Amino acid sequence: MFSLVAVSAELAEQLVAIESDGEDAVHQARTRVRRLRSILGVYRKAFEPEEARRLRARLKALGARLGEVRDREVRADALDDLPGADDDPALVDAVEALAAQARAEHREALHALLEHLHGRSHRRLLADVQSFAADPPLTVAGREHPRRVVRRGLAKAVDRVHATRGDALAERHETRKAARRVRYAAEAVADDLGRHAVRLAAAAEAVQDALGSHRDDTLLAASLREHDLEAAAVRCERRAREALNGVEEKVGAIRI
Repeated sequence: MFSLVAVSAELAEQLVAIESDGEDAVHQARTRVRRLRSILGVYRKAFEPEEARRLRARLKALGARLGEVRDREVRADALDDLPGADDDPALVDAVEALAAQARAEHREALHALLEHLHGRSHRRLLADVQSFAADPPLTVAGREHPRRVVRRGLAKAVDRVHATRGDALAERHETRKAARRVRYAAEAVADDLGRHAVRLAAAAEAVQDALGSHRDDTLLAASLREHDLEAAAVRCERRAREALNGVEEKVGAIRI
């Protein structure tokens, strides 16, 4: 019911793709890690707690490694796209220098990730994930009342979204993470719950995207200002404000 086999297979595929320089493979692998962690977290009552807890912790560590690479890639892409045709040449040169630095940091982080993927601990984790997915250690509730577990898990995950609401950047980041958790958990049971789960996942994705764009541009603006690139910082701040248009209504749409 929880799509564990499919997601674990997709994770393995994307991790192999990273080693062969597959397009967007780091991002896709990170997404699969987050999907698995969301399933194990939101529907934790379905799984034997200690085994699920250990696996979630190991997946979190892998996700952090993937995140180090992905975050640098996103920053470099954002800097590459920032200069406009009419910008002052000095501004363009300065932004391009920051982009080149970000690319170098991305290559360094990717090299470290590849070394980890070649290691024994990573191969053991991948084998354990696939074993868990193929024969998950279910509790009595997970075996006999999976729909009840799903409904209660999703309800708590939705409540968490609304409990994190606030105007501070850190609060919005928590709301985004909670929405992402709802999205992946709902998508994992869409085949069983149908349109209700699809609607919930779509509402959560809208919040995830809006708050993600707001955070990325806000942090980039702060970094640019540290390098005395005021005009570029102002441009990012404007985009960050635009990303928040209608966000309260989008958060309000996440409901059971």
